[in-house]
Amino acid sequence: MNSAQVSIGIAFIAGLASFLSPCVLPLVPIYLGQLVGQSIYQATERQRELSTRLVTFLHAAAFVFGFTLAFVALGATASTLGSFLQEHQVALRQIGGVVLVIIGLHLTGILTLPFLYWQKRFEYHSARPGYPASFLTGVIFAIAWSPCIGPILGSILVLAASAATLKSGVLLLLAYSLGLAIPFLLLGLGLIA
Repeated sequence: MNSAQVSIGIAFIAGLASFLSPCVLPLVPIYLGQLVGQSIYQATERQRELSTRLVTFLHAAAFVFGFTLAFVALGATASTLGSFLQEHQVALRQIGGVVLVIIGLHLTGILTLPFLYWQKRFEYHSARPGYPASFLTGVIFAIAWSPCIGPILGSILVLAASAATLKSGVLLLLAYSLGLAIPFLLLGLGLIA
């Protein structure tokens, strides 16, 4: 077994561990409510008997695809960014030092930076839930809960950043996403009896 296979196995186990983390596990009832709501809304009376389970599973798959796409994008970015950071280490340290001094001056009140007070909000209220809403929920889940699962995801991103190729980094994040996805998909399958 080579180190790439071990890393992919570790990434998969890290995904499973992320599902059981104190940040993700409490979200399961919300996830299940979203799945049931989407499935029941979309299914007609005739479809409810035969395909509610399929519709629920397809919403679960759209949700999983959303967070997988976001995590893989993070992995690809980490791989590319890792090599860029390594090549430009000295210049980035100098730029980082200047930025820290400017932010320090702002925090002390010596310098006021108005753009640091800007706020942007985005609200999405789906009038008719569908697969795009489940996909978007998955993307938002990945982005919003990344800090919460940060220690686990961060270690996988470090592995991806130090991977030899972009493909290796993407594979690590795919394995992580698969580990996180399996419990969500199983919940989607077992939801409607």
